[in-house]
Amino acid sequence: MEFPKKVTDKLAVLTTRPGVYLMKDREGRIIYVGKAKNLKNRVSSYFTGVKSHTAKVLAMVRKVADFDYICVNSEMEALILENNLIKRHSPKYNILLKDDKTYPFVALNLHEPYPHLQVLRQESKEGCRLFGPFPQMGAAAEIVRTVNDLFGLATCGRVFPRDFKKGRPCLRFHIGNCCGVCTGQVSRAQYRERLEEATAFLKGDYKGLTAALSAKMEAAAEALQFEKAAALRDRIRRIEKLGQNQIVDHENGPDRDILDASRLGELLAVGVLVFRGGRLLMQDTVVFREGLEENWAGPFIQRYYRRPEQIPREILLPFPPEDTELLEAWLSDLRGGPVTLRCPQRGRGMELLALCRKNASEKLAEREAGGDRTLKTALLLAQALGLPAPPQRIEMYDISNFGSDSMVGGMIVWEGGRFRRSAYRKFKIRDLAGPDDYAATRQMLARRLAHLDDAEFGGRPDLILMDGGAQHLNAVRDLCGEIPLFGLVKDRRHRTRGLVSAAGELDLRSDPALYAFFSSLQEEVHRFAITYMKKTHSRAMTRSPLLELPGMGPARLAKLKKAFPGGLPEASAAEIRSRAGLPEALAEAVYRYYHGEDA
Repeated sequence: MEFPKKVTDKLAVLTTRPGVYLMKDREGRIIYVGKAKNLKNRVSSYFTGVKSHTAKVLAMVRKVADFDYICVNSEMEALILENNLIKRHSPKYNILLKDDKTYPFVALNLHEPYPHLQVLRQESKEGCRLFGPFPQMGAAAEIVRTVNDLFGLATCGRVFPRDFKKGRPCLRFHIGNCCGVCTGQVSRAQYRERLEEATAFLKGDYKGLTAALSAKMEAAAEALQFEKAAALRDRIRRIEKLGQNQIVDHENGPDRDILDASRLGELLAVGVLVFRGGRLLMQDTVVFREGLEENWAGPFIQRYYRRPEQIPREILLPFPPEDTELLEAWLSDLRGGPVTLRCPQRGRGMELLALCRKNASEKLAEREAGGDRTLKTALLLAQALGLPAPPQRIEMYDISNFGSDSMVGGMIVWEGGRFRRSAYRKFKIRDLAGPDDYAATRQMLARRLAHLDDAEFGGRPDLILMDGGAQHLNAVRDLCGEIPLFGLVKDRRHRTRGLVSAAGELDLRSDPALYAFFSSLQEEVHRFAITYMKKTHSRAMTRSPLLELPGMGPARLAKLKKAFPGGLPEASAAEIRSRAGLPEALAEAVYRYYHGEDA
């Protein structure tokens, strides 16, 4: 195999220092990022002994037209830099866990006097303590509900202490699931005590928590506070019951994660069992279509563990990863404590690996069954629409508006057999004289197709769908080039009726499978677009018209409202200038706004 001269010339003078290398294709896009103890040896290995490469490596090497590299001082620096560059560039041939799912966390905002538990889909939020991640949003939400009820935490939208005694307590207070912060009778210290107990529960420290609560119960009983002692007794029983429902590694066992994988054809599923305090808190499975070699452990660990709270004291693996000592050092530094990677050969550790592998196999079987349905749907689409191949990526667009001031567009993506919500895009329609669906549709498509090859948008679609008829298609057909373009039309009852193209209309109601598929697309794009429109319209309705005056910004508007809390229609321009500290021209403009241009 011949390689570009630019590549061979760089290889000849490449340094032997540690660093990170970035493989690029003909368009200059970064398609792979890797680290190396010796850059020359590692990068050269891709271009020698090509016949021994795996299919994935060979496919990547064939696309390499150039490479860059960054020298560092140590292997640890190379590992950290490699992680940062992969997150920034999302290379095609690297393992990208974020493309599979965005993991939810349970968050506690420590800056609030009376914090609420909430579920977040981002990894960090300033001032928050995070617990997780959890494999699904539903699992995280269920944990929040359980903890709120168990420890009597507030769930209402009130802000305390500002909203003390503003309204009657809710139903949760009356049935004993809330401590009643809104009554003003729960001090900050008392509420913090409940939060500490909830935190211990979220960390999986059931034994320590029940011991602490038992001591409080005995103290309350000795002080003849029998109602308090009974409430603590009931809480202890509920915690013990919840703990008994979990798989036990062994009592007081170490915090550990179990990682193992199962392969089915080109798919590989990596299972994760999360044990804290000897009890199974969570199980997760991540399925990869490509990107993982047989020695998957090292790359997976680098992408999966992202926060100190997420990293356990010990990780069990079926085989030792490459650079085991380096990975242990990196994890220990991130966690702020020692981390051990261990490969058990017998006993309970082997049993847990087998359990983890079984869970991964079950997930693969489930994915395969779903994949069969997905393949059938894609084949039906190709056949019905006359496409050269089954579409892998479908983009659908819709316009939603409330007059001309809140006109927006929405783009949804169906890819790999499911809606890929991380690839959805919103468009604020600009510079239209009035509501014009066709012009808005053309503007939206033109802006999207201008970024057709950008990795941010996920690549070129195999099929574009519009929520509209022939006129909508005519407005954008010249923009789409060779990409197949169709429109979805509805009947008088606003239900999906058919598919429109340049060749005419295809009635979908005669094919239940296609009808259900296109109906789901139409409902999803409508939901996405109208939700964005409502948010945009709501912001526009609450925006002060005074902000349209030249020189008026949010800070000056705030000063004006503070200076005239009761309104300023009767104030003179001089009063506005002196009391609000506004420039003379702006004070005059505010005065004219209330009194007319002739004032």
